[in-house]
Amino acid sequence: MRSRLITRQRQHDDYTVTDLGSSDDGGSRRCDLEFAYGDGEGRYSVQVFLSLCYRAGEDRVTWLLAAACTRPWRSCHVAPAHRIGLEELGASGHDEIPIETPVLAMRGWSREECDHLADLLGEALVAPWRTSAVLVLAEPPTVPVAGWAGLVNVFDVDDRFRRTLNRNVPLGCAVPAGARLYAPPCDQLPDFVETASPVNGEALEGAITQLIQARGRTPLPEEWADVASVRAWYAADPFVSPEREPDAGLTEKLDRAERELAEARRVITILRKKAKAHAEERDRHACEVKALRSRLEDVSATEVGCLREQLAQLQATVDDYAREFEETEAERDELRRVNGLLAGRLARHHEADDEVAAAGRPPEEFSSFAELVKAAASLAHLVLTAEPAPAAILDHHPKAAAWRRKAWDALRTLDAYASARTSLLDAGQDPGPELSDVLAFARTGQPGSLISANIIALAESDTVTTNERLRQARTFRVDPRTNPAGRDYFGAHIALERFKAPAPRLHFLDDTDRTGRVYVGYLGAHLPTSKTN
Repeated sequence: MRSRLITRQRQHDDYTVTDLGSSDDGGSRRCDLEFAYGDGEGRYSVQVFLSLCYRAGEDRVTWLLAAACTRPWRSCHVAPAHRIGLEELGASGHDEIPIETPVLAMRGWSREECDHLADLLGEALVAPWRTSAVLVLAEPPTVPVAGWAGLVNVFDVDDRFRRTLNRNVPLGCAVPAGARLYAPPCDQLPDFVETASPVNGEALEGAITQLIQARGRTPLPEEWADVASVRAWYAADPFVSPEREPDAGLTEKLDRAERELAEARRVITILRKKAKAHAEERDRHACEVKALRSRLEDVSATEVGCLREQLAQLQATVDDYAREFEETEAERDELRRVNGLLAGRLARHHEADDEVAAAGRPPEEFSSFAELVKAAASLAHLVLTAEPAPAAILDHHPKAAAWRRKAWDALRTLDAYASARTSLLDAGQDPGPELSDVLAFARTGQPGSLISANIIALAESDTVTTNERLRQARTFRVDPRTNPAGRDYFGAHIALERFKAPAPRLHFLDDTDRTGRVYVGYLGAHLPTSKTN
């Protein structure tokens, strides 16, 4: 039976079964099972005790069934015994009627069948050992009725069988024309009698529900009380779980989980305190920001006009300083020019009168950069390969005259440097550190140096040198003796204007070691850089 119940569970999967144990005491065999199932009304748990009672030499054995539910269930629900597949189980007695289906229809039977079954059923209805209820329906109820195996057996009979049955039972137990529910003697409940046609289904369900609820409070039937194992089981609490040895591994895991939970709670407490502190600090900062914004709005409303006036005054002051700076630069360039001429006079004292006269003349003025380039052709140690267009654009600038004067001084300085260095190299002498390059030539104030060393750069930045596009913008024509390719990179330059756009530049290439010349490859606005292009 146990195997059959577990097999049915696997097939239908409408409940779960747990084997709580079994035993064999020599006089009977017992098996404890627990069933759990649920439906739309709730979840139920049923503990079932199966006991196989037998005696030596007996041909028949008796299965006894007792069940305890966690709460009473109503007649509109499927009976526990029916749900778990115990339709054949019920109270046992002499000549008991086998119950194979929940409802036994007995309409249209022959007279002999009716007489025999009415005799058996009449004996069962008045027998004190009966533990299941019997419902005899002579008329159909308004609500369909199904049997509850192991608890209520239903007999659907016709009027002939009803009259036959009434002849086999006392007058007080007769079946009326409607229906009668015979309560088991052990439940000590009155029978439910309904004479109306059709039978009131709701009233019938209420009677069955009352029977179900009372069954949980009735004592163990006398027939089952004779079995020691059944009596001990019935007296015990059906909801107490069997005692089990403590699981060391599970206990350790539980202790570790409790420690981790305590640690997690401690961390949560710390985090909550930090979050609260952060929230307070955030609120404080918000108040400070609000106060600062209010102050800023007040200041903006009252001081914007004043600040604008101060800005205009400062801009005017800057313009004045810029004009004074340009005048100072012009004076400085003139002084450097005179210094270079005086240095040449001291170096060539035998030509003192000519140099002094030259120093007394005003600097040469050119009406355009094209005129300046034409005059530079007279400088013997310079080679001008620069295109005229970039320089011609500068003629339209207000500072063009100052740039032409500075460019002419730069060209003469480059020519003087090339002349002095070439003379020593041709004579087989070492030029020395003063003539190592144009920058050293200007910094040491050599004769013929007319510009400041601060505006000379011998190379471009690494950003320009390593950028192929920017490097190509500074590559110009040279003599094949200087570079067989006919072009070379001009990284050295002189700044005619250091800061303000278009910041003109004069790019040159020192080739005094090979050809004794200095190339001027470009004269015009500042060439592109990574910042400007």
